[in-house]
Formats: sequence, structure tokens, C-alpha cells
Amino acid sequence: SLPYRHRNKNYYPYQELTFQELTGYVNKLYLNIFKPTYKHVLIKNLPFFTDWNLALSQLTGSSRIQIDDRKKLEKRLKANVPIAYFPGKYTKSELDFFVLKSIRIRLNMPVNKQITNEVIEKYKDVLAPIYIFAQEGNLAKWPRAHEIVEYIESGVDSELKLLYEHNILQVIKTAQLSIGIHFNQLGDKALKKLVEIKEKGGFIISTRRNSAFTADLIDIDRFHIGRVTTDFGASLMGLEKGDGYIQFVPAGIRPTLAFPTPVQTAKDFSDLLKSDLYNELCVEYGERNVLQTIKEQSEKYGDTAENILKNMNRLFANSHTIETNSVVGLYEDEMPYQGVIAIVNPQKAGKKVNFELVSVGAGSPKRVTDFIDEFEEKNGKEINIAWNGGYILNPELVGKLGLPETYIGSPLGLLVKNGQILALPLFNKPAFLVYTDGKVDVKRVNSSQGMTIYSSNYEIVLNQENYNRLDTNKAPDIIYFDLWHNNKKIAANGRTLVQLVGTTIKNIKQTTPDEEIEILPVGITILVRPEAMPADWKLETELKIELHEYKNLLHAVEAGPLLVDNAEIAVDMETEGWTNNFSIATQAARLDFTDMRGPKIAVGIRKDGSFGVLTINGRIRESVGATHIDMANLMKKYGMEKAMGFDPGGSSTLVVNGKTMNISPYNSRNEYSPYALPPEPRGVSNAVLCYFE
Repeated sequence: SLPYRHRNKNYYPYQELTFQELTGYVNKLYLNIFKPTYKHVLIKNLPFFTDWNLALSQLTGSSRIQIDDRKKLEKRLKANVPIAYFPGKYTKSELDFFVLKSIRIRLNMPVNKQITNEVIEKYKDVLAPIYIFAQEGNLAKWPRAHEIVEYIESGVDSELKLLYEHNILQVIKTAQLSIGIHFNQLGDKALKKLVEIKEKGGFIISTRRNSAFTADLIDIDRFHIGRVTTDFGASLMGLEKGDGYIQFVPAGIRPTLAFPTPVQTAKDFSDLLKSDLYNELCVEYGERNVLQTIKEQSEKYGDTAENILKNMNRLFANSHTIETNSVVGLYEDEMPYQGVIAIVNPQKAGKKVNFELVSVGAGSPKRVTDFIDEFEEKNGKEINIAWNGGYILNPELVGKLGLPETYIGSPLGLLVKNGQILALPLFNKPAFLVYTDGKVDVKRVNSSQGMTIYSSNYEIVLNQENYNRLDTNKAPDIIYFDLWHNNKKIAANGRTLVQLVGTTIKNIKQTTPDEEIEILPVGITILVRPEAMPADWKLETELKIELHEYKNLLHAVEAGPLLVDNAEIAVDMETEGWTNNFSIATQAARLDFTDMRGPKIAVGIRKDGSFGVLTINGRIRESVGATHIDMANLMKKYGMEKAMGFDPGGSSTLVVNGKTMNISPYNSRNEYSPYALPPEPRGVSNAVLCYFE
């Protein structure tokens, strides 16, 4: 329900449910359909050790305690604050441990001394209560609330009965049917009591194994005790199956971030809270302030605790040139979105912005961060902001279209680098344009206005009369076809077929008079009368081309769709050619239509010359992604006069001053595990780099 709930265009009710909510529905269906006879659940016990550490280890059910916060638990049990205790399988032992031992610690009583009525009468007005939260319904392994009450009232343990009679120990009934802890299912009375416990500085203890996975973002301190028994749990927590944990999670902090491609696991978080960095900051600022900072910054930026701690003395202190802000919210269906927008305002700092378009050419795709490293090492310039470029022929597309591997990495749209055209427009999609005078623009580009092909011996001028001429018999000697039409086959009439991918000749074929040629959906198709065929046009020849409509271009990269134009939403998939057969063929069945959510990235330009790069995370727990319309609305909200999207999904990458701002939902080994592989930006064929002078 979680990792891929929004990758499908179809709607299924389960997509709105979390893991624990689904288990609640399963239990509800079971109870309603099969109407099982309620079985009495025994209040189980373990042969507990009197030693604190041995007892806690035994309670996890594991000999390998990989997350071990028992010292924090012991310290909190000594504090005279209310406790919300969610019992697990061995309730009797847990009552002895978390209730009786806690009371004795608070009263400074030795283990072998009995809690008597005289002691309770003396301290009952100052002792903070301990609340047992137990479900009313039958959930098989767990005792119900009335069974716990019956056990206590039976007097089997006179001390528990005494605490219960004086309301120091209370049982709170819940209506929960899901596994773990699900707060919305607890009921009003239980929720009010939890709020009261929080306001009085209390905390939660849970020994239910799934609680660590289902109650990991609430605004109250909690301890989770148990053992990992599933792949899901191991992946979420960063542990191995069979590992035990005694885990402390501070209020308002989520230990695992960006599941199913986590940038932080529970184990990472626990290790950080034991690190020298954390301890040093606690000495300097106080532990409460440090935890509050982690909470506030993770809520605001979605950043890892490690990054927050490393930046505590200069929290997101942006330069005057780049301002980064979190973008968070809920859609109308209450699904969450989260991302970052970086605003570049060179005029404010009096700096010149230099753009570089980097490309792999015929090489294999690279990550944006690799492009940055190579550029900085070669040129000695520090890149301030960078993002991924346009759509490319990735291995998936090349395989689907039955093309040779040499096509991998070829661009699917206009690409201009240092004034040289490396690829031509294929549809009518927008491009990010950088002119020789430093001005930038966003607008739709196409090949309809013609081009000139140069060599040392000739200039071939192609105008509108040469463009997309389906009546090939009466057409000029040389005609060319982009993909902004739907005719898959064209009468060749004995002409020579020349197919360009980028500006490289990838195929030459002499056709017969009655032959129809098939348009390849990845480049420009040229048909030439044999007598007009240039002698130097050979396979793998790079053609030097100038587009008539787009002169004085320094850099350009086509992507799309256009999101905003003249400060108004301008998404039009049909006008840009996204809906024709060629475009759909090159999207590998993942075409991001306007109603599909996913990771997205976009660039917008303001009237004052500043520009912004927005990235919305997707396919992770904290963010379902965005549609193109969502991106357009956000860009308009941030004052963009013009805006366009770039290659979304796993390719989306935004880097500001060396820090990757977005969270990729992609990992090259996804087929080996459905979750909990670290985020890994997908390789791209080109990227836009920007540095200041």
C-alpha cells in the first residue's frame, strides 16, 4: 500500500490506507464475517531475572539488541511522570517490570520491599499514574482490557491491586483493531488521556512489535521494545531479522525518513543520539533544545537528524544569492506532499550567473552530482545550483523500441551547448533557453520554421515547404519530419532515408519507389532524392545545424511540459505532442499525464530576472508527489511568470551548494527488494549547471 500506491493511474481503495490500517480492515472483516467465539487470553508471564538489564533483554525476545536505549528508559522510569503503557504478549511480566518496578524506583524502595497500603496512602497524591491502554475487542494474542482488569482485581498480585484501587494504575479501553498502535482507532477517551499524559511530560511504552513501525510520528516521547520478525520491519528499522530493540524516539520526530528509499533508518537515528556530535551539542545547548531543533527542522525541511546537527550553528544559512525553502502541504484528498524550492536572485547579491549545459554525448548517463564533480575538477569553479535536464533514451526505452545500445543516452529534444546544436526539437515542447547576452527564457520550441545544414562545401537550407511534407512525390529534393504528427509510415517514393538522433546520422537506407518507411520515434527523419544526397553523409556523421527561429542561443535544453506562461497555468499536453503515438512510445508506458502524481522538478522565471527550481518528492511515505497541474499551481504561487517541467521520476535531481535537496524514490537494485534501499538519483544524459561570479 505504501511503496507504490501512487504509481498506478487507476484508483484502488487500499491506496489510501497505511500498513496498520489495512490490518485493521482485515481484522474487522474477520470479526464481522466469521464471528469468532471470544477466547480468554491468559495473562502470560516470563521467568524474569531480578537484574534490570537481563530482564529487559529477555523482554525483547532476542539475544542481539541492536538498538539499545535502556539507560534512557531507566532514567525516564525514575521520573515521576505519567506513563501510557501498551501491553504486549507477556503482560504479567510487563506489569511487574513497568508498573511495580517503576513505582519502587520512584519511592526509592528496594526490590524485596512490599508496596503496602500505608506507603500508597502517604504518596498517592504525588505519584503520577500509569495507564494501561488495552483494546476492548479480541485481537488473538493480546489480552483485552476487561481481562487485564479481572487479573488485577483477582488479587493474584496484591501490589497491583492496591495501585489499581488507588487509581495510580488505571486501565483505558481502546477500540483499536489494527496491529501496532493506531491513534485514530483508540477512541475519544483514550486520545484525551494521551493528550493529558503528553501535557504532563509523560511518555509511551509499547512492547507490541509493530508499534515501532506504526507509531513513529507522534508528538510525545515513546519507547518501543521488541524483536524484528519480518522483512518489512527489518528494512524500516535498518536491522536484521531476529534483532532486538529497546528504542527511544523523541516527541515529534520520525526515526525512519523517506521510506521506501530511506535517507535515515531507526538504527541510524539511534546511533546518532549516541554520537560525540550529539553529546557535544547537548553540552553546549542542552538536550531538550537539541531535540526540539531536530523536531522543528525535520518538520520544516524533511532533513535527516545528522544534517540538522551538523548545521546547528548555521541552520540553513543560505547565501544572499540562493534562498531555499521547504514546500509542504496536503492535497484535497489529504495526501501529503513535500519538497524544496530554490530561488536564485543574482541581482540581489550583485553577482553574474553563468550557465553550463553538460552532456554525456555518446557516453552512458551520469548522475547530476557526477556532472558537478567533473566540472568543478576540470574548471576550478564551484557549482552553486544544478538540476537534471531533458528526456533521454534510457536502456528501458531502447529495449522497448528494439534499438541498438548505441542509442542509449540520446536526447529526445532540443539541446544546445556553447552555441552548438547537439539535438533538434522533436515535438512542440518547452525548453529552457540561455542566450549569449545572459538572458534566460522558457518557451515551446519546434522545428517547423526550418534549418540550415552546413558543411565546408555547401549549405542546405530547409524551410517550411520542406517540413513534414506527406506528399513526398511532389515535395522538394530534401524534406524532413519531426514527431509533431501522427503518421507512423510515409511513402518514400525511392528517396534515400536518413535518420538523425541528436545531430548524428544513425541510419541510411535507399528505398524503392513503392516503399513506405516507418518513422523512428526518437529523432528527425530526412528523405532525400538520390541525386541530391550529399556525398559526405555517412553513418555516425555529425551534422552542423542551425535552426532559423532560434539564434543567439548559448545553451538550451528541451523537456516539458510548459507549466506557466504570462503568469497563468499553461499545461497543454495535446499542443505539445505528448498525446500522439510517437511521444507515448518514447515514455515507456510511464507518461506523466496531468492526473498522475509522482516526483517532479520544474524551473520558473520571475519578472525581476530571478528564477526558481522546485522539486516535489514522490513515492515515499512523506510525499505522494505532484501532477503537472500541481507543479503549475505551486510555481504560480511562488511568482513565476514562466515555468516548465524537466524529466521527472527517478531522474529528478536538485543540488544546491553541493547538497542534494530532493529524495529520489529510485535505486538501481529495486528489483531485489521492494523497500528500504537507499535513494539513488537516476543517471541522466544532460544537466544544467549554474555558478556565480
